[in-house]
Amino acid sequence: MNKNIEYLKQCIGQSTNQHGLGAVSRWINGTLLFAEEGHLQVKFTIEEAWLNPARTFHGGMIATLIDDVMGMTIYSLGNETFFTTINLHLDYLSFALAGDEVIVEAKVIRKGVNVIHVEATMHKRNKLLVKASANVINSGKKVF
Repeated sequence: MNKNIEYLKQCIGQSTNQHGLGAVSRWINGTLLFAEEGHLQVKFTIEEAWLNPARTFHGGMIATLIDDVMGMTIYSLGNETFFTTINLHLDYLSFALAGDEVIVEAKVIRKGVNVIHVEATMHKRNKLLVKASANVINSGKKVF
């Protein structure tokens, strides 16, 4: 039995502020919309503090949200150890503004023993804003 995905399924519709897996998840305060093993969707409302000087959603914050959802997706696999990001590639295709709601969807594409490949997208009202991919490596550190 995969305790991690069972926990995440219980959190659907709730804020990551309450049930986040780490400090960043709690800080960015998304809402878990969907959870299956290796596949998650989280909704966020863009905050004023997340904007760049042009008053659009800052690329570094976009990377933070995507990396965090990818991490939760990897957690959903039920691994006994944590995995850490080796690389993160993002294609920024459009922009978002303060108050916009965006959905980050992440899927595990390939699960190896030591390396996992995951892909993600960010959408605003069905418009693709960002495509991302990452590889993560087994840290050897036990999951709590």
